[in-house]
Amino acid sequence: MSEKNAWKKDWLKVVEETARDIKALRIQGASAIRKQAIEALRISVELSRAKNVEQLRKELKQSILMLATARPTEPETRAALRTILEASKKELPIEALKSSIIKACEDYQKDREKAMKKIAILGLKELKKCRTIFTHCHSHTVEDILKLLHKKGKLEHVICTETRPRFQGRITASNLTREGIKCTMIVDGAARTFIKDADAFLTGCDAILADGSIVNKIGTSLISLAAKQASVPHYVASSALSFDPETYYKKEESIEERAASEVWEKKLKNLEIRNPAFDITEAKLVKAIICEKGIFSPKSFVSFMVRELELKKKPYVPLMDLLKK
Repeated sequence: MSEKNAWKKDWLKVVEETARDIKALRIQGASAIRKQAIEALRISVELSRAKNVEQLRKELKQSILMLATARPTEPETRAALRTILEASKKELPIEALKSSIIKACEDYQKDREKAMKKIAILGLKELKKCRTIFTHCHSHTVEDILKLLHKKGKLEHVICTETRPRFQGRITASNLTREGIKCTMIVDGAARTFIKDADAFLTGCDAILADGSIVNKIGTSLISLAAKQASVPHYVASSALSFDPETYYKKEESIEERAASEVWEKKLKNLEIRNPAFDITEAKLVKAIICEKGIFSPKSFVSFMVRELELKKKPYVPLMDLLKK
């Protein structure tokens, strides 16, 4: 790398590595992706050798674009990146602006930590009578609730799927058993057989749509259907920022399709392998959304967020459009 471009190396490397880790699922779960994306921005601004405000903002936009496109179905991360982008618009000298952006990143992380703790407390309140809880995939938010239920002596047993093809259920099982929580892991296809043994089905989600439906790990909708048939309530624990305002304006949520090699590396003639990362669970299958703003039915949650974001009063500009300005 030439001396002229040497300034690019450090800050770009941090963001590129984080984006790669997100794409490769080395960083997974909506809250973890958001957290690491903001941390990458903070470090990149600290390492920046930008000589003027214009150059710093250009770097920041480049970083935000890489992180926002690492995985398409992550409105919580887009909301976080949007907040930091807004912080960069202050009219300040270069060093003062860097400090202001870094502080915005740190304040945002602290706010989200408080939100996660509040969700866990509300989850405890809502699920305190549930002795056996069924979960699918891995969610840090769900994990926090389960650990708190166990700590308070409420939870006796967790049933978790292995969650093919990347086996994120093993993360859930490893983390919970380490805390002394009794777990039973099952193959995904056995969900209907075991869901009847649970008092509740608890999942996280990567996106909440304007019709109240939720986007989560592939297989969630099938298990939710089985839970409904077995009269087992489906609760969704998630940040309120998982709501995707763009779907209020009829934009369809992008469902990530991952590499066929995750399912089977062998290539056969006439064989097509499909590997969607997520599916959509209808609002009517979800009993409640547990978020930092409270406990809502899916429809009530959407109404709350429409008011909160004032979507009826002013147009919502997508992050990608803001980056073009």
